[in-house]
Amino acid sequence: MATHSREQGLRVHHLTNLGGLVAIAGLDSEPPDLLLGALLKIASDLSNSNVELRRQLASLGRKKLDERGAEKRAFNSWLRANNLHNLTLSSEQIARIVDALGSPAPSDRSALVPALNAALDGAR
Repeated sequence: MATHSREQGLRVHHLTNLGGLVAIAGLDSEPPDLLLGALLKIASDLSNSNVELRRQLASLGRKKLDERGAEKRAFNSWLRANNLHNLTLSSEQIARIVDALGSPAPSDRSALVPALNAALDGAR
């Protein structure tokens, strides 16, 4: 198992956050060459921009990040209020739960979640 330094971990976290900004901007479905070209153009334009334009762009970005933060807080509050929990299971784990509930686990992976829901409904 590969290990990395704290600095490398922080760098990976920073790069992941930058990828998140691309997604928030709605650019995550663009092809990498187009996205990089657009970023190179923006970098060039920013280096030649005045302080006022940079301030306006930062304000626009800050507003979007604040909205995003408010959306995340509201969603997390809704999860807590409804006593809901996020859970990630592998297909193998779902199949084992379905089997443990006394139902046969389907071999088709796309049918596992419906089978789990049916098994849970039957366990009531």
